[in-house]
Amino acid sequence: MTAPDDIVTRLHRHRCVTGIRTVIDDAADEIERLRAERDEARRLVCAQSYDDPRGVARQLGWDCFKEPANAP
Repeated sequence: MTAPDDIVTRLHRHRCVTGIRTVIDDAADEIERLRAERDEARRLVCAQSYDDPRGVARQLGWDCFKEPANAP
């Protein structure tokens, strides 16, 4: 789940201006896609440490093993 001050949350919240809604929605969607790609790349880096990938993520300050916001 994203924080209330997160850029994606703010973009979705302020999309009521006529004509800019599509641009804001597209920007928010792109940010979400890029974050997912970043987290996958981080998981791959952490997987290089065969003993404790989650520990490596914690040491680097990465939250790449979190559950997706829309997970069941």
